[in-house]
Amino acid sequence: MEEKKTNSGWVAFLVSGIVAIGYGILAIMLTDQFVDILKMIMRISGICIAVTGGVFLVAAILRMRKKLPWGLILLEAVALIVVGVLSSIYANQALALLVILIGIWSAMIGAFMLLVMARTKNLWNKGFYIVCAILSILFGVLLIAHPFGFVKWFIILSGVIALVFGLIMLMFGFAIHRAEKELAKATKETIEDVKAEVVEEPKAESSTDA
Repeated sequence: MEEKKTNSGWVAFLVSGIVAIGYGILAIMLTDQFVDILKMIMRISGICIAVTGGVFLVAAILRMRKKLPWGLILLEAVALIVVGVLSSIYANQALALLVILIGIWSAMIGAFMLLVMARTKNLWNKGFYIVCAILSILFGVLLIAHPFGFVKWFIILSGVIALVFGLIMLMFGFAIHRAEKELAKATKETIEDVKAEVVEEPKAESSTDA
């Protein structure tokens, strides 16, 4: 009977926890720098989108020369170029637009939750879900009304969530490692007991024959 070694990847959970905690600390302590980084990411993303639009434009021209359908590709190319250029030039406004879209999504989710609960009978813990739906709507409205003011709060909130997530990952990783050690120890003791029984049985048979 061979001893089985477990390999649940507890080190991966440990590393994930450390990375998440590191991000959380940086996000909370260096919020302004993170805002600048987000703006830079918006500019770089805009450039990439514009370049993609240029590739689509070339493809549309080539298809036009070959007398193939090209209208839809040309429309996509123009849209990508416009969006990319605007995102790279107006990074602040693009970041605010992203926050507004998140706010719209949050408000719609809250409204949808209220609609579903209004049509659902005997829902367990309904009051809690109503509060969550109202908070989601209020959160979305605040994001829509003050997108620039909530960018920093977004970063701080993500940092807090990352800290909590990182601590949970660390605890989970150590718990898995402890469980693996206990399982390995129990398996080893079981193997030793089986070997002892195998050794004792022949001795018992030889004494009976005598």
